[in-house]
Amino acid sequence: MMFGPSLSHPRAQMTSKILAASLMFAAVAASAAAQSDKIHLLNGSTVANVRVTDWDIRSLRYQKGGNTESVQSDQVAKVELASFKTTYARGMRDPGLMLTLAKEQLGEKNMVLAQLGFVGASAQFFDEGQAAEAVSALDDLQKSIPEAGVLPEVFRQKFEYYMGLGGKGQSSAAATAKKYESEAIGGAWPDGFAVEAQFFQVLAENASPADFQNKLRNVIGKARTVNQVVANRANIELAHSLRKNKDAAGAARIYEEVLGKDGVDDSSRAGAYLGLGLIKMESAAEGSEEAKQALLLFLRVRLETRGSWPSLQAEALYHASEAAAKWRGPEYRYIMGRCRGVLLSEFKGSEWADQMRQRG
Repeated sequence: MMFGPSLSHPRAQMTSKILAASLMFAAVAASAAAQSDKIHLLNGSTVANVRVTDWDIRSLRYQKGGNTESVQSDQVAKVELASFKTTYARGMRDPGLMLTLAKEQLGEKNMVLAQLGFVGASAQFFDEGQAAEAVSALDDLQKSIPEAGVLPEVFRQKFEYYMGLGGKGQSSAAATAKKYESEAIGGAWPDGFAVEAQFFQVLAENASPADFQNKLRNVIGKARTVNQVVANRANIELAHSLRKNKDAAGAARIYEEVLGKDGVDDSSRAGAYLGLGLIKMESAAEGSEEAKQALLLFLRVRLETRGSWPSLQAEALYHASEAAAKWRGPEYRYIMGRCRGVLLSEFKGSEWADQMRQRG
């Protein structure tokens, strides 16, 4: 599954992105002359050499030169703060310590650094299979900074986790998506967030293929002007549905269109590589060149889309192992073993790890 703009943090990526999800962060320089923060937008552009001063659910404010400017929060894809690594150096691989440091930043009223620390800690907790601790960190964020700019990440991380559990997490994922939409509409958040929440709801439903595809097209129409990342990801889900329902040509066309665009997020590209790989796998014969091409597409998820959501990374590793077995080219056993090892170590709580263990 693929979801909203991600927060980049030091996870064993896996990703995430997702999730991480996943903004990459560091600390704000004290003087305007040392401005070195970066803001990455959903349209693929970057606002560089700035100093981020404030970030709430409606807008992100920054200084560039002698001017104060802002961007609507639903258009922010990724933020890099220059001193995040300095502030959180001791917690980069220790989510408990990162959470403690985030609370210290909260006490010192460094609200941007604090909120990024909370979501960085929660993402690490999820990656380490400590879901209860992750949810607790996200709940602490929501209570402590109720208007935080990263507040949608509370819903994204929870949704990604529940969807990654497969059928057993579907009802919780649906409830999270509905809560997200309620908060977005009730709080008059920028429109891009409500559209993302509606996309999540479609993903969590048990709809018929035709109904699912129609709902996705509706989301794509709404998202096209307010949230291009959601539009791309909804297109990928539409292509997946077409592929599963025997329209491989229609699916491949959408996958290729997404890959042909500039500035497409990692999760959308990962989904396209996965989909194209699965199309090739379906018709590939044992020992064929087509099986090798499928393997290479799956491996591109791991190698080229490190910021994609954990569920995509896990699925790609599972299918890469299968494709290597079907290809049986040089060192195919090594490739199978390597994919299996990474899947079971880095994504041990995923449904794809469960399937790999069942496969033996």
